[in-house]
Amino acid sequence: MDALDPRKIVAEVAARHGIKIDAKDPMMAVVTLNELALMQFTTPVVERIEDAERRFEKAAERLQERAGGVLTRQVERAASVLRAEIQTDIEDARLHAGKMVLELNEAHKRNTLYRLVALSLTCAVIIFLLGVWIGWKL
Repeated sequence: MDALDPRKIVAEVAARHGIKIDAKDPMMAVVTLNELALMQFTTPVVERIEDAERRFEKAAERLQERAGGVLTRQVERAASVLRAEIQTDIEDARLHAGKMVLELNEAHKRNTLYRLVALSLTCAVIIFLLGVWIGWKL
């Protein structure tokens, strides 16, 4: 704490109260005693406030570390749940795709069978008509 400047005190008393005092006035001794008493009582208070501030800052750092740890664990849990959901979605999509492949394969087989039957019937009709035509020509 800075010491009081006697010149400023003398000037302020003169300005406010119109009383002229000098640095050797007994009133200045009272001011000095008040300053010393004030410093004696305020110094421990200031030290306690500074100590409380340091403890608060340390507590804030510990809280921040804990909060970071909690946040990390929550993010890891969320990522794990998300991974499991994505894996489930992938498995469902794989099963659905497999089903679609089987359905397409069955549709393709059916279509191929219909074409073979139609081609066979067409060939049979052509052979039959050739036989009729040959028989008529003979």
